[in-house]
Amino acid sequence: MKFRKLRFLYNLNISQIIAGVYALLIIIGAILLDLPFATVSGKSVGGLTSLFTSTSAVCVTGLSIVDIWSTFSLFGQFVILILMEAGGLGFMSIISILFYITDKSANIRSLSLIAESLGTDIITDILRVQKRLLIGSFSFELIGTVLLSIRFIPVFGVGKGIWFGIFHSVSAFCNAGFDLMGILSPGGSLVSWAHDPVVLLTIASLIIIGGIGFLVWNDMVFARQIRKWSIYTRIVILTTALLLVASTICFMCFEFNAPAFDGMTTGEKLVNSFFQAATTRTAGFASVDQADLTPLSVMLTMFLMIVGGSAGSTAGGIKTVTLMIILKTLVSNLTGKKNVTIFKRTITSDQIQNAFTVAGGFLLLSGIGGFFIELTSAAGLRASFFESISALATVGLSLGVTSALSLSSKLLLIVLMYIGRVGLLTLTIGFFKVKENPNIRYPSVKLMIG
Repeated sequence: MKFRKLRFLYNLNISQIIAGVYALLIIIGAILLDLPFATVSGKSVGGLTSLFTSTSAVCVTGLSIVDIWSTFSLFGQFVILILMEAGGLGFMSIISILFYITDKSANIRSLSLIAESLGTDIITDILRVQKRLLIGSFSFELIGTVLLSIRFIPVFGVGKGIWFGIFHSVSAFCNAGFDLMGILSPGGSLVSWAHDPVVLLTIASLIIIGGIGFLVWNDMVFARQIRKWSIYTRIVILTTALLLVASTICFMCFEFNAPAFDGMTTGEKLVNSFFQAATTRTAGFASVDQADLTPLSVMLTMFLMIVGGSAGSTAGGIKTVTLMIILKTLVSNLTGKKNVTIFKRTITSDQIQNAFTVAGGFLLLSGIGGFFIELTSAAGLRASFFESISALATVGLSLGVTSALSLSSKLLLIVLMYIGRVGLLTLTIGFFKVKENPNIRYPSVKLMIG
């Protein structure tokens, strides 16, 4: 049956469709991962493990309560890869390409929904844009696969080396953070490759490219002069660059003589500092044991996880543009300016309100999650908040306590990963939007603030 014939979708808004498709992908993934031949042992991993892993893959988080390599068979690993790809590129890209292949005369209503989600008003461009998105995404993943395979084949052999290259390239580009390096060190992520700059820089580059999003690549390719870039692209590039440079310097200073960088040369410390700066922005790979980080680095990591990548990308978090709007608003208000501007453009009050809502909602949810984990598991306060933020920001980094958490804490992480990927505003507007009566207006009130 063609998508356009599913009449019941006409009654759903875009937010409900997003939430529903992600939930459906998670359920399908959990069923497949629970099959006996999806595991190395030939036995079901159990409902909780399969649901947790599927949610983490679809929500491109990377948190796991089992070691992927030693637990899942080649079939299970392939299922995880497909779930990462679907969750990372976004279901709207998949739907658009489906229209492109099967029905180029897709109905205007459905295309309008996709256009709205991509932030464009030109419906006729949707298929062309989505084609570019997929070609660009697969091209980056292919380049990553080649570079990683060159390093993996000498260690694992041709077949396994290529498969590892494909898996880790997709995982990095989709900002998922799943790895198969349990073959070297169970639960060690990329710690075994901490001295290999080719592997770390390749994966870091894929993380960054996937995290800035298609609209930014498209702008950079087709509007090559910076002055022709959109304001959105300029903000994303500026914020991303500042965060990468500043956090790399900070990690280098915080960890230079600390246990996490023990035995590394100065060059390797610099590469690992850059990798930590990139991976914390929702990727979840680790080249050093996160539990060995200094308290300052842990705090910086949590901040970077909260910020995340950019809207319309494979990344999570509150997003770079949200951070910039909040900072510009604070500076403007503190200096007595009435308007909030950036690059000679005024930011509307609706955008400011949305930015503070997203950030406030994120901090509230992650705080509640952290306290809940602390109350129900013996993880410690720092690790509890770290896990909560990592799940909601769809990062996947951990201080090594995920598998030891209580059942209720693991279920909470599943919920947080889902909310983090679908989006807090998407869920609340889609399902809990309150209709206001325009004819009713209450008198205003002056309150003392500050």
